[in-house]
Amino acid sequence: MKQEPLDDIQRIYPAKTLVELVYSASQQALFVSSPDWEDERQSRVLRINPQTLAVEKEIPLQVKGFGVALDDRRGHLYLSQGFNGTVAVVDIATNRSIATIALMQEIAFHQLYQREGIVGERQAFLLRELARFGVSEGFPWKLRELVFDPRSERLFLPGLGLGIDSVLFVVDTRKRQLEKIIHGFGYNVVGITLDEMGRRVFVSNMQGQLFVVDPDSLAVVSQWEIEVDQLLNMVYDPQQNRIFGVDQGIDRSDWRNNHLEREYVARSAGHQVFVLNADNGDVIACMATDEVPIGLAWDSERQRLYVANRKGVRVDIGEGTLTVFDTARYCLLQTIPMAPHPNSLAFGKDKQCLFITVKNDETMIKAGLPECVARMPLW
Repeated sequence: MKQEPLDDIQRIYPAKTLVELVYSASQQALFVSSPDWEDERQSRVLRINPQTLAVEKEIPLQVKGFGVALDDRRGHLYLSQGFNGTVAVVDIATNRSIATIALMQEIAFHQLYQREGIVGERQAFLLRELARFGVSEGFPWKLRELVFDPRSERLFLPGLGLGIDSVLFVVDTRKRQLEKIIHGFGYNVVGITLDEMGRRVFVSNMQGQLFVVDPDSLAVVSQWEIEVDQLLNMVYDPQQNRIFGVDQGIDRSDWRNNHLEREYVARSAGHQVFVLNADNGDVIACMATDEVPIGLAWDSERQRLYVANRKGVRVDIGEGTLTVFDTARYCLLQTIPMAPHPNSLAFGKDKQCLFITVKNDETMIKAGLPECVARMPLW
């Protein structure tokens, strides 16, 4: 693979907070979620020209939006609103928010735990942890990633349970309403990817499990114990029936053990990229990457996997990287400095470039500096 000159990486700093991004071929535009933590009514979706990197439009949102999924045929962008129990719908042709889909209702956590039979020290632990953040009421599940299935026109969103089992939300995008909540996904369901032709939705949690959901019948058809503890984000390879996923490597043993009511025995070291057989979850390959991998993007033609590595959480000076892997030979090709903390990845037109959101380290956050969208040419 040709070495990309680092001075070819172009950067803009359009907003104080940036999270995920997606490229629309129909609009020939890049869309970036930009939540505002101080005043969520200032949260936006940024429409960016992929050639000039100019911000063409700021689309207001009522509350913070994080994860993104695109229905490019219909021209709708969906955003998970993880702390509000909703999904936002944005019309990318008219550049406006057109709907908010409610997925759950607010609850009092003490009452929720009583109702779920979570009592004693297990409940006390949860209430203590929530109290550290001043939380006693809120939404029972948090939302981060989401995928859109063009065939069924359904949206699938893992819901991370705050002390309770995780779920999978299913949204009918034609009716713009919640269709079903699928239960039974264990501790902290996080990763999700779609096999559109094979009609499989893969969902991973933070206790070493991988689930397969039929996107048409909405049944859980398989559940596997896998050799990966924290399969945070995944992409599916339809050519060779593989799943690429990052093993995050952040210790959450106290929360996990409390949820499982037992000591969880770790299976993987973290800070790795796993390749799994999509028919049974078996490990095909494992490749070391830099610390705290998060986002990934796979180029099928070049057989290249790009992985964003934060290299630390809440550090004063971020030294994150982008690692590039050969997925034919399962080897590391290149490590590109991408400080402070690369986060989300999206290919541009014809995969000629890679767009990256780069988040601030603690020093930059305290200074009130804006975060970055970077564009890297691919060869």
